[in-house]
Amino acid sequence: PGALPIFQTLLNRRGGWRWGLSGGLVGSYLVYVVAGIYIPEIYAKPFAGTSIPWGIVLGYLIIAMSIVLSVLYIRVVNKLKGAAVDEQEPHQ
Repeated sequence: PGALPIFQTLLNRRGGWRWGLSGGLVGSYLVYVVAGIYIPEIYAKPFAGTSIPWGIVLGYLIIAMSIVLSVLYIRVVNKLKGAAVDEQEPHQ
């Protein structure tokens, strides 16, 4: 049996967001790792005159980015779901 067209559209839109955000996050991890391999001296430099190296700061930024992208994904998917439910309900 076929799924409702609105539900199928919701799944397709959600999948597009999921793959786009996942690709961006995986890409940032790969850039971080490859940069650490080829230019480790940049990661070893102190950040803003402190004893904390740039590599640690960038690692924390990637972790923060993953949290922000997760929140963004949840908000977008909830809005998509709400719009799909609104489209499905008959208007009076």
